[in-house]
Amino acid sequence: MMKGKSPPKKTEKEKGEPEQEARSTTCSFSWGKLVEMKANKVQFLAGDGYKRLQIVEADTKTKSIHMICELGKITWPLRFDKLEEIHQKVHAGEVILIPYEIDRLTPTWGNFITGLLRYLGCNSQGPSEGLQELLPGAGARTEKKG
Repeated sequence: MMKGKSPPKKTEKEKGEPEQEARSTTCSFSWGKLVEMKANKVQFLAGDGYKRLQIVEADTKTKSIHMICELGKITWPLRFDKLEEIHQKVHAGEVILIPYEIDRLTPTWGNFITGLLRYLGCNSQGPSEGLQELLPGAGARTEKKG
C-alpha cells in the first residue's frame, strides 16, 4: 500500500452484511420490545403470511397485549407470561414455530403468536425444516411414474 492513501471504504452493502446476519440470528423478545412496537405502530405479518397485525394496547398493569388485524378486529388480551412460556419452548426446541403447534398450546392464538415471534427473530429454524420434522417424508422428492 502506498503512503498517504487510506484503505478503500466499505460500500453500504458490505457494512450491512454482518449486521444483517446478527439481526437474523438474534431474538429481540421482551416486554419492552412489545411496548416499543405498540408505541411505534409497527405492523407485522401473521404466521400465515397474509394478515397484517399490529399491537394496539400494551397494558403494563396486567402485562397483556391486544392486537388488531387489517380488518379492524381487536383480539382479547394475551398475557405476556403465556407468550414468554411459548417463546421459551420455541427456543428450547420443544415446539416448532408454526401456527398449528402454537394453537395446541394456546387455542386460536397460533397464527398471531407465530407471526409476532417470527417478526422478533425467534424463528430458529427454517419453515421447511420444521415441517420435515412433523412429516418425515415431506423433504423427499417424489418422481412421477409414467
